[in-house]
Formats: sequence, C-alpha cells, structure tokens
Amino acid sequence: MEQQSKLPVNTFLLLIAAALVALAIFYQWKQQQNQKLNDRLQEEYQQALIEYKTNNIYYDPKATIQWIQQRQNPAGYFVPNPDLLFEPSQLNNNTLRATRYAVSTLKDLNALDAINKKAVGEFILHLYLPDILQSVPDQYRKIYKSGGPYAGFRTIAGYPAGVRPTMDALITLDALGMLDDPRINLAHIRHFILAHQNPDGGFWDEHYPKLGFASSMKCTSFAMRALDILVGHENRALPESVTNGVRQFVQASLDKDSNGYASRPGEKASDSYNSFRAFISLWNLEAGTPQQRKRAVSQHINVDQLTQHLITAHYLPKVGAFSRQHVNGQDKPSIKATHLIVWLMHDMDRLNQLDTKKISQYVISQRTSPGQYGGDIYTTYSAIGLLQKMGISTEPLPLPEKPEKTANIPEYLPTTFYLAALAVLVLGYSSKKHELENINRALSQQANIDGLTGIYNRQRFETLAAQEIEVSRRYKRPLSLIMFDADNFKSVNDSHGHIAGDRVLKLIAELVSSHLRDADIFSRWGGEEFIILVPETDQKGAAELAEKLRHIIANHDFNIGQTITCSFGVTQLETENEIEELTHQADIALYTAKRQGKNRVEVSY
Repeated sequence: MEQQSKLPVNTFLLLIAAALVALAIFYQWKQQQNQKLNDRLQEEYQQALIEYKTNNIYYDPKATIQWIQQRQNPAGYFVPNPDLLFEPSQLNNNTLRATRYAVSTLKDLNALDAINKKAVGEFILHLYLPDILQSVPDQYRKIYKSGGPYAGFRTIAGYPAGVRPTMDALITLDALGMLDDPRINLAHIRHFILAHQNPDGGFWDEHYPKLGFASSMKCTSFAMRALDILVGHENRALPESVTNGVRQFVQASLDKDSNGYASRPGEKASDSYNSFRAFISLWNLEAGTPQQRKRAVSQHINVDQLTQHLITAHYLPKVGAFSRQHVNGQDKPSIKATHLIVWLMHDMDRLNQLDTKKISQYVISQRTSPGQYGGDIYTTYSAIGLLQKMGISTEPLPLPEKPEKTANIPEYLPTTFYLAALAVLVLGYSSKKHELENINRALSQQANIDGLTGIYNRQRFETLAAQEIEVSRRYKRPLSLIMFDADNFKSVNDSHGHIAGDRVLKLIAELVSSHLRDADIFSRWGGEEFIILVPETDQKGAAELAEKLRHIIANHDFNIGQTITCSFGVTQLETENEIEELTHQADIALYTAKRQGKNRVEVSY
C-alpha cells in the first residue's frame, strides 16, 4: 500500500518540476524574444530618425511673412533691422531695393495683405520724377535723345533717376496693382529707359556711375525687366530695332571659351550673375506664355552649354550651392547666385540636372532666425524663391513614433523557476533518484555550455583543463593552449548593433569547432575571447593550428560589410605550470599579437 501511494506523489512532483522547468525555459525564451524585438524596434526608430533629419526639408511662410512685417516703417519702406526702424540712416540708397525684395517675397507667398500696401505705394510714388530733363545733371542731359519727355524713379531724394531704381519701382507697383495710378506716365517712363540703349544694343545706367555710358549685361537686364512690365501692362510691343539690338548685345557677350556670358563683349565670363542676366534679358524680350518665351531664349542661347558651364564652373557639390564668382578657385557659396541659377534652370526645364535635395538642404542651413535666411531681405527673397521653384513643402514631416518598449520579464524569473524545479526534484529524490539524476545532468549541461555560441563556458573549461594537465604531467605528453579574440570587435557592435555582433561570435565558434579534433577542448573565455586546449600537441603544432584558424576566419564572409580578423596567442605547458600560469602566458602572447598589428599569431616562449 505504501508503495502504491508513493508513486502518485512522486509522479505529481515530477510533473510539477517539469512544469516549472517548462516555465523557466518559456520565460527565458520570452526574455530573448522581447530583447530582440526591442533591439529591432530601436534600430528601426534610429534609422527613421536619421531619414527624418535628412528628408525633413520645409520652410514656414508664416514666419517669413511675420519677419518682413516687422521691418516695415510706417512710411511704407522696409529696413534690414527692425531695431532701427525709425533711424533716419535706414532711409538710404538701398531702401528702394530692399522694399522691392520685401514686396516681391510677400507676393510670392500670397501675403501682400499682411503689410500696409498703400504706404508702400506712396513711398514709391514719392520717388517718381515726372520730368527728368529738368533735374538731370548736365553730363547726362546731352546723352538723352531729344523728343522726351522722360520720367523715371530715383532711389532717394537728391539722387538722379536711373534704370535700376525705375525697374525696382515698376516691379513693386506692378505687384501692388498701382501701375495705373494717374500720377505716373508709363509712356514717359518707357522713353526714359529706351534712351539708355547704346548702338551696340546694350544699355547703360546713371545709377552705376563707375560703369559710365558703356553697355553692360547688368544694366541691359534691368532695362529689359522694366520694359517687360510696361509691354505687358500697355500691350504695346517694343520697336524691332530695340529687340534686335538686345539680342545682338547678348550674343556678342558670349565667352566662347567657357560658354558663359560676360558683362560686355570681349570680356571673360567669371560672374554667374551675367549668365542669368543674359537669359532674363532674352526672356523679357518675348511677350507671351512661358513656353513662347522659352522657345525665344533657346533660339539665341545654347541652353545646354550654358547650364553645363554654370554647373562646371560655379556649382559647389560639397555645399549644394552655386558661387557668384569663379576666379582663381576662390569660389564661395552664394544663396543669391544659387537662386538666379535655379530660376534659369526652372524656367528652361533643366531642374532635373540639379541635386535639388542638396540645394534645398543648403538653403535651409542658411536660416538664421525663424523666417529669415542669410543676412538680409535680399537673401531671404532669394531663399523663398529657391524653395518655391524647387517645390519644397511648407509643412514638416511627422516625427517618427518612438517605439514602446515591450514589458521586460524580470531577469530572475527563469532562474527562480529552475530553482523551484530543483527543489521539487529534491523532495522526490529518495524514490526517483534515477530520474532526478537525469534532470540534474540536463541542468548541469546547461550550466557548462555558453548560451550564445554553444561551446564550453569558462567554468567547464577550467574543470576539463585541470584534468588534461594532470594527464599530461603523469604521462609526460605535450599539451598546448591557444587563446584568441576578435579584432576591433567594438566597431562591429557600434556600426551594426549587438545582434550582428552576437551573430559574428556564433559564426567564429562554428568555424573553429569544425576544424578541431574531438580531443580538443574549445571554450568561450569571455566577451569576444576564446580559448582552445590542444592535447598531444607541442607549441609548434599549436601555432600551425592557430595560423590555420586565423586564415579561415579572416577569409570568411560574415555578411556585415567588413572583414573580421582574430589575433592568437599560443603557449605550451611546462612541468610547473598550473592553469592560471598557462592562460597568463597565452594572454601575454595574444597581447603581443595585438600590439604587432592584429590578425596574427604570436607564441609565448
């Protein structure tokens, strides 16, 4: 009866023990799966962050509108620094130009209602000279053709009228819808601009006294932009003699050595602005749709050669920007030059020749404060024009969602279940000794094997090594030790992650195991360090084995994009050696291999 009642109890205890072991194994597996999942999600999140930082290219129109609003003086004009809004010195020779760029930027952003448009218009009209011949200096009076009258705009009171300020004023008034204001005479303004055309077809401008009366691409482009506004508003074409002259001047200014355009005929093309000015002069000659203008430009400019010149001579690929000047290799990135060249490329359908992502990243990098790019209104105008022409978004990308960490199972839980199972087995030891021994043997096996690589762990190695040393001494047989570890293994973890690093260690263990004898004892010593006890082998034979293993590992493809090598240290058992001294000598040899350049075998003598 006692025996019959005992069996069910022991069976029940065994079932409980089995359940506890199963739970321990399950939670251990679950821990590993959770860790792998968390590692994978974290890797994906970090990659998403990198892509987000690279691709999150956008601009904020509202910030730029507000930035410009803060710079309008109640008198209508705009200043670079809002802290000096009421400083008299801010009303100067550059104020009209700054005002034009501010208004043009707001027009591009459909935000002209954000400013006092009436005040801007009154400021511009205040600069209007209805009869220039009454106020023009004597040196210019004789230049103008008879028959006037002439009207135009100046930059500030006390200055003469000029083509450039007249262009700035017309662009601004056109944006404000004020070209029909009865206080200005568009026909007289047209006469004034046309009076600046020279016999070579180009234009001069008293606004640039250093250039004198000679034609230049700069003055010609300003004249043509102003005339284009008048032609479009009045619906009255320019005389053929004017348009033919401009075409002649542009073609004569081509630098055939570089295929760029110079300031005037006979000069070298070193300024990218002039290539844009040549393009815009011809573009503004043709009244019509953009397609008609593009065809007209293509008839007189080899656009492919011009764009190739601009990219070759002025593009700075490391920066993602174009330079204005190309002289003696002193090229500097310019947001203004980049805008003009992208403008040309956009209108002539050549944007596909540019790295627009790189250029947009450069533009965004020039943001100095919310809404501002570069150092002034002109550079901000250029930046907004660039971003719009390249179709950059005004909304940021959504931030990648940070993954929620999978709830971790306490590390002690599997061990707790193992211990509980062992306790249950101890209770049934007296009647189930044989079964308990089998279970203990299984548990002992787990304790002796390295969980990652499947080879002996350090504890098991030391036990077996002590036995082999005793045999070697007793029978006076040679016994050698090889210690090695993976070179630069930290870089594998840093570059590819710990999961990839674990995979490399497993592959190393598999490669080495496949080339060892059954008698050899192979163990993971710690981290990326391994150790091999080689019975019946002297130091020379062990060194040959180490060299063989080194070669196998160095030539194996670990599929991580970099070569994995190992350094080896070899030593032989002397009569007085214990395991600690033996491993110490091998470690010294390994250290020597590391110092000697790694991926080599060194022997401790």
